[in-house]
Amino acid sequence: MALTPDEIDGLRELILAVYGPVTEELLRDLCRCIAEAGQMTSSAEYKLLLAKSLAGADDVIADTLRRQTDLTDDAVEQLMRWAAEKTAPLEENESLRNIAEAYVKVTRKEVANVLGQLAAADVDGRVYPIKDVYRRTMDYVFREVSSGTKTPEEAVRRATLRLWQRGIRTIDRSDGRTFSVEFMAQRAIMAKMGEMTTAINEKHHDDGGCDGWEISAHSASAPDHEPYQGRQYSDKEYKRLNSRLQRRIGTLSCKHIAWPIKLGVDSPQWTNEQLAEMARENAKGVTYEGRHYTQYEATQQQKALENSIRQCKDRIAAAQEEGKLGSGELRSSRILLRQLNAEYKRFSAAAGLRTAPERLRAAGLGRALKPDGTLEMPRPAGTLTGSGGKLDVEEARKSYSAYLDTLTDAPEKNMVWLRHFTEKSPTGYEEDPTLAAPFAYSAKKDKILYNPNAPGFAEMDFDFANTHENAHRADVMHMRSYRNEGFKRAVQLAGEKILKNMEGYQRVAQNIRSKPLKDVFSALSAGKLYTAFGHSVEYWERNPSFTFTEIFAELFTMETQGDSDLYFVKTLFPELWDEYQKLF
Repeated sequence: MALTPDEIDGLRELILAVYGPVTEELLRDLCRCIAEAGQMTSSAEYKLLLAKSLAGADDVIADTLRRQTDLTDDAVEQLMRWAAEKTAPLEENESLRNIAEAYVKVTRKEVANVLGQLAAADVDGRVYPIKDVYRRTMDYVFREVSSGTKTPEEAVRRATLRLWQRGIRTIDRSDGRTFSVEFMAQRAIMAKMGEMTTAINEKHHDDGGCDGWEISAHSASAPDHEPYQGRQYSDKEYKRLNSRLQRRIGTLSCKHIAWPIKLGVDSPQWTNEQLAEMARENAKGVTYEGRHYTQYEATQQQKALENSIRQCKDRIAAAQEEGKLGSGELRSSRILLRQLNAEYKRFSAAAGLRTAPERLRAAGLGRALKPDGTLEMPRPAGTLTGSGGKLDVEEARKSYSAYLDTLTDAPEKNMVWLRHFTEKSPTGYEEDPTLAAPFAYSAKKDKILYNPNAPGFAEMDFDFANTHENAHRADVMHMRSYRNEGFKRAVQLAGEKILKNMEGYQRVAQNIRSKPLKDVFSALSAGKLYTAFGHSVEYWERNPSFTFTEIFAELFTMETQGDSDLYFVKTLFPELWDEYQKLF
């Protein structure tokens, strides 16, 4: 049990989204006041405007911070609890719950410090407390315009240039440097989350009598961590290694985590060959418009484009508040934003990288940020159980119904069945202590069976599991993929394609991140492809129809949840995708 690289990526994106509103609102108010200063013609009028603007700024800042703090307190609690549950089930362990609770409180305090030190850039590019910037920039504009040195348009453009280039910032108390609010909030939350998950894992290490650690592995690793990922270390070796690294493993400053192991007992999750292949693929990277990028360098270039897009959006927000004074900037910025978005999509596609929204969806967090700014994190199945581990069916159905409301882009042909199984003909649930998996649909009983004691039950995303099992129910009641000759033939052809080029498809399997698609690859190869997720070889051998039913259920789930990795299915196995669509 641990946070995956996809989940760490998604958490970072989600934190940026949570803190976007506070910076935009303050930036807009600053620019509005600056634009008004450019319209003043007398000193008396300006002094009145300045006093009014500064008093209004107090209200705007206080109101914005109050609302953002309310959102932040809720967001911190949900994010930290979600990460803790992903690391270890808290329900039955009071000491682990206490660790999580303590870190929620500490993280709230850290984030409050971020919001308590707001600043912005003045005309000269130097950063001052935000209230001072209201006065300094307004004074500059009035002085330049009233003296005839600059036109109102020139003065306002000059005064707002550094504002939107650098954004609303916060002052780091440790060294006085300034960073964007979004970055500092992200850094504070992820750092404390890393400390919390490390503390939970250390307790597991000590309680379980472990004597070593295994570091996770992922593609596109940074050069400073790549030599060490995917390997096992004794306690002493791990401590020595981490003390030498500038970016320590487990701090979530990267996507690596470490979990406790018993040396000589727990087998590594990655072989030396697989780790070497990851390193080769990283170095191979991509050549884009004549320039070569390693996979890691491509991720950094993508982040630079994302920062440019955020900056351009800030410029548009500023120009909108400048009214007629910013009309030319507004047009040119909107054109630039379209160009940046197009380039971002082109580069991401060429490098095989997920876009920011796709990273959220891949982490299961695409629906987490609601329009009102509040969070609704995915529900681990362990949080939907009552006393004795039994599933609280009423709460589970209520939670899943709310989840369906968020699937605004899901195909109607899928939603019809999911709504039917939630409202018109609710799917039943039955506890089965003999079940090896957390969930399974029983056609004989027409129920979803579950085992709260099965490995992975507590942290499994209930919405994902419920969608998958209801896809099986729809298949049994209507589609009957296992009897459809066209679908069966397409599955057979796709499987033959994989078996003829196992080496090539193994590389593809290593690059896909979608768990449902990993299971599709496992099914098509009868378990011969190593995907680090999915059913076992024995499962596929037990009943040939399982191949068809699982592929159908995984494709149904991916399509419903907008999984970007469907691209691989549509590109590599177009006949399979076409036959899947014909089943509805």
